[in-house]
Order: sequence, then structure tokens, then C-alpha cells
Amino acid sequence: MPAALLGELRAGVDCDATDPATQRLFEAWAARDHWRARSEALPLLVGVAPSAWAEHLAGRGLAGAERALWSALAQALSLDPDADQALEPRRLRAWAQEAGLRLPAALARLLDFITSVLPRAAAGETVAADEVLRAQERETILGAALMLVTRQPAECVDDEGRYDSARIARLIRARALLWFPLAPPSLSEAEMAALVARWVEHGGRR
Repeated sequence: MPAALLGELRAGVDCDATDPATQRLFEAWAARDHWRARSEALPLLVGVAPSAWAEHLAGRGLAGAERALWSALAQALSLDPDADQALEPRRLRAWAQEAGLRLPAALARLLDFITSVLPRAAAGETVAADEVLRAQERETILGAALMLVTRQPAECVDDEGRYDSARIARLIRARALLWFPLAPPSLSEAEMAALVARWVEHGGRR
């Protein structure tokens, strides 16, 4: 049922698009901690920018399909169907996987990166004062890696199409002034590669 509704709502939507404009759209949303469940998460699941959602529904007569899919989503995630509650992207991703729903390609790649890398990196950090700057540096490096794999994916993979942590680290070091304008990062290129490899080792592909 959800799959059929999603297919109906995707009329005219290219869910395999990974062009720069699509990447920028999903990159902006993937960086947020929460989405509004009905007005933001639902259109992103379909592959439509939330700002264009109303026009998409009205132009194709999809209001009924939207209500039905929203009802299924709200019930599955125990959300108030009459409210537009905050929803974590990872919960939407988990529900989509359980329901056999395919996320838009650009969004799936971003969420895979974020959910695989950032939580693991954060879990290893301490709150000691002498670790604060180092933790911030790691966060910046992972943010830089995220930008590179979404905007310049061809430069970040090996011959088999797998994300190459060494190449990503080399790109970050080569363009360090973009992310570290005041002073060079304390981590070596090898340490950066090891940090990024936490995700690469989990099978990330283009």
C-alpha cells in the first residue's frame, strides 16, 4: 500500500537524479536534525522540495494519495495525524527501509553517510576540555568529506566505485584553507583517512 501510494506521488519525479541542483537540495535538508513530518519529511521521501510540494500535489491531483501516505506514515511512527510534528531523518529512513520504500538516490546517499559516520565519530569523543578543539576539528573534517562526496563524487571513489578515504583525505588537505582558514588541521592526512574510513569500511558506494 505505501509503495503504491509513493509511486503515484512520484509522478513526474526523477528519483535517480544526482545532478548538482538535486544534490544541493538534499544536502541542505540532510544537514538538519529534524524535519516537519508532513510538510517536509513526506515530500522529501517522494523526492520533491518541500517548497514545491503544494504545487506538485495540486497540479497532478494527488491530494488523496498524499493523505493516504501521510496516514500510513503517522500510524507507523506513532505520530499525531492532525499535527506536523518534528521527525528525525533517521526515523523516516528506517521506516522506509522496513516498508520496502526506496528513498531518492541523492537523499539516500547523504543519509547513509551521516548515519554511518557522524554518530560513530561522536560516540568516540570525550568531553574533556583538552579534547574540545580536536572534536570540533573532526566534525569539520567529516563535514568537508560530506560536501566532497555529494558535490564531487567522481573524485572521491576508487576504480571499483567505492568511496576512497585516502582520496577524500587528500582532497581535504589540499583545500584545507576552505575549512581551516585560521590554522591547518592538527590531524595528519593518514588520521583524516582513518576517520573517514569508518564510513568507507561499511561499503559506501557511489
